Parts: sequence; structure tokens; C-alpha cells
Amino acid sequence: MPKPELYVIFIGNKGCKPDKIFLSKEFFEGADIDIEVKAKVIYESDTDDIINQYIIFCKVFNEQTKQCGMTQKAVTETICKKEK
Repeated sequence: MPKPELYVIFIGNKGCKPDKIFLSKEFFEGADIDIEVKAKVIYESDTDDIINQYIIFCKVFNEQTKQCGMTQKAVTETICKKEK
């Protein structure tokens, strides 16, 4: 049976954020909970894989929605900027 792995995709700046997060620490102030979940955090990298492309797309879209709001123009501008 394969070993389960959980991932979180983070689209903000990594800064000094951890490579792994724990459910108890993030949501329950480190309390002892019945089910502990550990997830690997994926940040933007120098790779050209689909996950990194998704992270970059989300960052561009967030910037466009700040400028244009949640509009069709924001979507169009995101796609046009991503193609360059």
C-alpha cells in the first residue's frame, strides 16, 4: 500500500515559512488532537513544472484582481501576461 502524502500549495512569498506544516500547530495552537496531519508546503521555484506554472498564474491573477477587481478583464490580463 502506498504511503499517503499531503501537500499545500502556497502562492505567497516563502520568506522564512516552514517546509512542513502541522494541523495541530496551524489551527489548534499545538493542542494534542486525535488526528495529526503533516503537509509538505510547495512554494514557487525555478522549475518549469505544472505546479510552479500554477503558482505563477495565481500570483499574476491576484495582482490583476487587485487592479481590476474580480472581472473578466482580470482573467484576460492574467492570460495575456502569462503568455509573454
